[in-house]
Amino acid sequence: MTNSAFSMITKTFTASLLGLALLAPTAWAEVTALVGATVHPVSSDPIENGIVLIRNGRIEAVGSDISIPEGSRRVALDGLHLYPGFVHAATQLGLTEISSVAGTVDTTEMGSINAAIRVEVAVNHDSELLPTTIAGGVLSAHIVPGGGLIRGTSAVIGLDGWSWEEMVISAPTAMHIAFPAGAVDNNDNEDLKLIEEVLDQARHWHQARAAAADGNAHMPARNDQLEALGPLLAGEQALILHANRYDVMEKALDWAEGQGFENIILYANPDVQYIAERLARDDIPVILRNVYSLPSRRWEPYDMAFVAPKRLHEAGVRFAIADTGGGMDVSNARNLPFQAGSAIAHGLPADAAMKSVTLWPAQILGVGDELGSIEAGKRASLFAATGDPLEPMTHIQQVWIDGEQYDLHRDRTLRLYERYRQRNANVQGR
Repeated sequence: MTNSAFSMITKTFTASLLGLALLAPTAWAEVTALVGATVHPVSSDPIENGIVLIRNGRIEAVGSDISIPEGSRRVALDGLHLYPGFVHAATQLGLTEISSVAGTVDTTEMGSINAAIRVEVAVNHDSELLPTTIAGGVLSAHIVPGGGLIRGTSAVIGLDGWSWEEMVISAPTAMHIAFPAGAVDNNDNEDLKLIEEVLDQARHWHQARAAAADGNAHMPARNDQLEALGPLLAGEQALILHANRYDVMEKALDWAEGQGFENIILYANPDVQYIAERLARDDIPVILRNVYSLPSRRWEPYDMAFVAPKRLHEAGVRFAIADTGGGMDVSNARNLPFQAGSAIAHGLPADAAMKSVTLWPAQILGVGDELGSIEAGKRASLFAATGDPLEPMTHIQQVWIDGEQYDLHRDRTLRLYERYRQRNANVQGR
């Protein structure tokens, strides 16, 4: 056999082995076994001394009596509690770095009609706020646009990745429309007329394009704004209505139903508790903005906002707790679980509070099969903590995002804490 022939056979054999490896990555993938912790699936009862198997970034099995494959990498979590990552229901993480520095804020476009905006392309994957948020247990978030009337579409992303493409879990998730408060007492409100005019134009534009596709008309001129509204008008995309004050919410829901929208999510402040019965009857889910807010009327009790989750729950409304989403709350997104914890102190059952920042936002946003609980088949985005993570004194010790262990020292606040703790120790030891 000549050297050239031997070389050819060697190359062919090597290529075959490489092909087999690419065709069967699952069989060769390392399995990580998280063992010894109390597992809190959220969707079911806690599991003492539980086992969670992770393969290829997803949860393969959960239980207390699971066979761990030979060669698995074991992670001992004795004495700790394992929870699914919190899901922030509405925030501008990645769009805002320092709210007082305009050059670091990319939340809003000029003009009132921005249906074609897709927020995921503007997310800064290298934001310093993301590691801090992750250290607080918030591992995924619904990123929402701001400003204008028709604001564009939002996206659900994981908070760790090398690019926005890598971080996206669901996009576009929903179309956002801010209902004008002035339309409550004025049927001729100019902002509402503008919204309706654009929606009508979009309906006609898509009808014309369908006719052109059938050969019955000329293709209409390209229009990105009208094209972006197609999935919403076809009922394929959720509408997130932004409204504050209960009378504005009522009017907004009447309007949306009159427009024929069926998949509606209400993004509202604690006033939403005053229309809870209607929301439950019509099965309209809510993203509740900011449990940490003050009452706006003299007759309201001091804890009006704190009891809103309890009242929604008692009425049977599906809801998720969020903060205000923008401004300083972006840098404080890590405090999301404590809003749910405060709701417990004002009557919300503990299991409902946990679901309001994990499973329920995932379900409301259409990613319930990916996030929100520790179940087989879902993304392995979870964390190990010393206790109840809705309590401020609980310490999150380890985090996994899509099965990869996250380095918590990427959090600048943790590095500063350790730096100055060491300095104090050195000073006291002198």
